[in-house]
Amino acid sequence: MPATAPAALGPPATSSAGKPLIGGASLVVQTIHLGGRSIALQFVLFDSRSYSLQVIDQPQDWSGGGKISERMRSVNAAAGVNGGFFTPQFTPMGLMIAEGHKTGAWQTNKLLSGAIVVHHQPQLLWNAEVQDASNAQHLLQAGPRLVDGGRAVPSLERSKQTTRTFIANDGGHRWILGIAQSTSLGELADALAAAPFPDGFHIHRALNLDGGHSSALYYRTADGVEHADPGWSTVRNYLGIVPR
Repeated sequence: MPATAPAALGPPATSSAGKPLIGGASLVVQTIHLGGRSIALQFVLFDSRSYSLQVIDQPQDWSGGGKISERMRSVNAAAGVNGGFFTPQFTPMGLMIAEGHKTGAWQTNKLLSGAIVVHHQPQLLWNAEVQDASNAQHLLQAGPRLVDGGRAVPSLERSKQTTRTFIANDGGHRWILGIAQSTSLGELADALAAAPFPDGFHIHRALNLDGGHSSALYYRTADGVEHADPGWSTVRNYLGIVPR
């Protein structure tokens, strides 16, 4: 079925509140009112000069959604979310590199259209830009692309409302790892491209991660208290931020 063109959208109204996390990142809860819809976001805003971004493998296929807290503690992460897609055989869909260890294989298709690639600093790259991943310390294929060059990617699906997980970058050192409640890919792309975010953050690129029952968020507030909103499903990997 062909994608329906989005209606004309005015400037979004937003409301937000944040709290400091271990190492100086912020956990932000923000509601974006856009085109008659309200999209609830919960995300971690961080600077990659202060944090490393890591792919955290989770090979136990029946471990349960609550595994996120244990895996985040294992690397001393300040925050993290579920990662990429995986197959019925519980292998990564596409290439995964965690601490230099490769699992799966590089794929090019409409779903896996980008990757998080970490050498010394993380990069959010589209497939054609990933020239050689052999020496990456961390890498995770995911998709589809949501925002490119500050603009929502066109022709994304708009009928399926579910929980979405995403990663976004401002084109420099600032990043967002987050979850959106009950939205389509197209609506989320519109919201991320248009909304004003805290501290003047503007999204340059955003990439969809695994969502639905897999969606999970973990964070530690500045006083050291852990908070976790685990998904319903066991997932193969997570993305975590670790203070440098």
